[in-house]
Amino acid sequence: MFVSARAAGLFLVLSLIFFHITASTFASLGVVLPAMIAELQWSWTEAGFGFTALALFTGLFSPVAAESLKRLGLRGNYAVGGAAMAAGFAMLAATHGLAAYLIATSLLGAGFALLANVPSTFVIAQTVSARRRNFMIGAYLAAGGAGGVAGPLIAHALIEGGEDWRLYWRFAMALMLALAAALLIFADSRFLKSAPEDANATTPEADKMAPREWTLKEALRSPAFYLIGGALMAAYFCSVSVSSWAVTHLTGLGLSAGFASAMLSLHAASNAFARAAGGVAVKSFRARYLLIAGLAAEAVGMLALSFATTPAIAVIFALFEGFAFGMILFATTVLAIEYFGLKNSPAILGAMNLFATVAMLGPTLTGLTGDLLGGFSPIFIVYGLGAAVLGAAALFIRNPNEA
Repeated sequence: MFVSARAAGLFLVLSLIFFHITASTFASLGVVLPAMIAELQWSWTEAGFGFTALALFTGLFSPVAAESLKRLGLRGNYAVGGAAMAAGFAMLAATHGLAAYLIATSLLGAGFALLANVPSTFVIAQTVSARRRNFMIGAYLAAGGAGGVAGPLIAHALIEGGEDWRLYWRFAMALMLALAAALLIFADSRFLKSAPEDANATTPEADKMAPREWTLKEALRSPAFYLIGGALMAAYFCSVSVSSWAVTHLTGLGLSAGFASAMLSLHAASNAFARAAGGVAVKSFRARYLLIAGLAAEAVGMLALSFATTPAIAVIFALFEGFAFGMILFATTVLAIEYFGLKNSPAILGAMNLFATVAMLGPTLTGLTGDLLGGFSPIFIVYGLGAAVLGAAALFIRNPNEA
């Protein structure tokens, strides 16, 4: 399966890093924020700016990750990413004002992009046979989803246990430094020059017509590029808004804080399941159909969140919206490689992730809605309808190699 034992070790460390950075950023910041807001006296809108910065810099640095991997190699790229993440956690632990909070979340966004799926899916694809590529990408993405399960639970347990929220960020910093050091042991830039066997043996769609290696400039002229990027934008827009405000929204509807945090973990578990299931399902179903299923689930999940006045409806939200994000993230990654080839996939995926910068508006827009209307339901309805429209558009996506 792997080209060497060292490659297997690299995959394990990359998966652990994705687990950690997902758990300690997008997944748990919304759980820690109420304690931070209470101590630092921020408004919901001001607190939402932190998620805005996190999403913005994740999107902006996604194309940078492709160039960083090319110019700095494996060790250089992941060392810079790990340093940015550690510095962000350190600043969060020490913050006493809004400016430091925003700088910290900006550093976390930049580090997340340099460490997460844009460079790592390419590295993993270079260290396994193409016959197993989609399965291993799904397993890697599922590790990030599993981090989303653990993050809210750990953060909630720490806060409810009476610990200072600053301790959570100090722990995140220490673990990040340890994982970055471990990665440097297994990293070998020769992996970037190796090529998996059977490069075209991927899915039924790829078997039908193997993709040529598109350049980013060529991909930018394809309608499929924008449909995939739009789906990714919708997924991040909804997910970041959910991570930042779902706990506040659900407690405002009368559910307990503990139950609301548990819904974030159920959401993350469904997310992780979808990523892993995608790696299996893509052997039998085209990735385009998986993308459509993900967008449909997004619409159901966000509409359920809008009216989650009972535990049962909240569970529907968590299961559907979690599944949606995981499946969309998996399907867009696979489609980018199937449609445009592996060689330039970091640059193409990085450009697609620029669409995710629109997600920076989600937490701020949601927080502003809460401040103005006293609740978040109206904006979550809008998000659900937007996902439904994109799902309809995805029905018309076509492999550009067949055009």
